[in-house]
Amino acid sequence: MIIDKIELTEDRVAQLIALSQMWMDENISHGMRANGREDLQEPVFAALDGDKIVGYAFGHAYIKEKKTDSVPVGSRCFDVDELYVLPAYRSQGLGGRLFAAIQDYAKTQGDYLTLATSTKDYRRVLHFYAEQHGMEFHSAYLTKKL
Repeated sequence: MIIDKIELTEDRVAQLIALSQMWMDENISHGMRANGREDLQEPVFAALDGDKIVGYAFGHAYIKEKKTDSVPVGSRCFDVDELYVLPAYRSQGLGGRLFAAIQDYAKTQGDYLTLATSTKDYRRVLHFYAEQHGMEFHSAYLTKKL
């Protein structure tokens, strides 16, 4: 399996959109909707099994504008927008390798790596991002239907 930064060719865009549809169909994230072309932004890192994309990560650089406890205003940041691996390819280290690739890229773009998640399995996400990859938990937004 190769992890590589890819260009958004027509074929790869179609594969990424199909993967986001599969992610939505898994029903593992609150409010997840399938991507359209307009949602995809470079850089995109992909886990490739031959020409088939089996996982991906992408994000964007930004300047922190609002005050928070963890990131000073004016800081250069890189936000991980999405990271997904097909179920059949999970538990093989691909998510970690995708995260490492996007983190290495982010180091060239800023001083902080950020992400927000709407997962339904917060334990798995905290284990992956905080325990395995050293991110700090900052806040949580909890809801309960009454």
